[in-house]
Amino acid sequence: MTNRRGDPARSRESSRAVERVLRAEQQAQAGLEQARKDAQVVLERARDEALAIVNRALERSGRWQQLHARRLDERAAALRAQADASEGAGNRIDPEAIAAAVDHVAALLTGGTQGDAGDEPG
Repeated sequence: MTNRRGDPARSRESSRAVERVLRAEQQAQAGLEQARKDAQVVLERARDEALAIVNRALERSGRWQQLHARRLDERAAALRAQADASEGAGNRIDPEAIAAAVDHVAALLTGGTQGDAGDEPG
């Protein structure tokens, strides 16, 4: 029998096999490192996109708030103007005209005529 450990052809074959395994391991390691780099790039892009989405949402929210604050201010100003106009109109009310209107309504409600509203039933 021949000693396989001493066989030069077998030794070369074993050396080549070890070299192939080492190359495959190095290639796998390089592939893994490239996959990590690729994953980092994808992660950074996703973060950038998420940040852009948040920024757009904040801008829209800010515009919405400004619009509604402006509308609220306009509505408040309109209500103040309306209140001011009402106060000004209140100073111009004729007490005799109010009394006449009250007499007229009272007459209508009691079935009398405008002149009868102040009379007592008799």
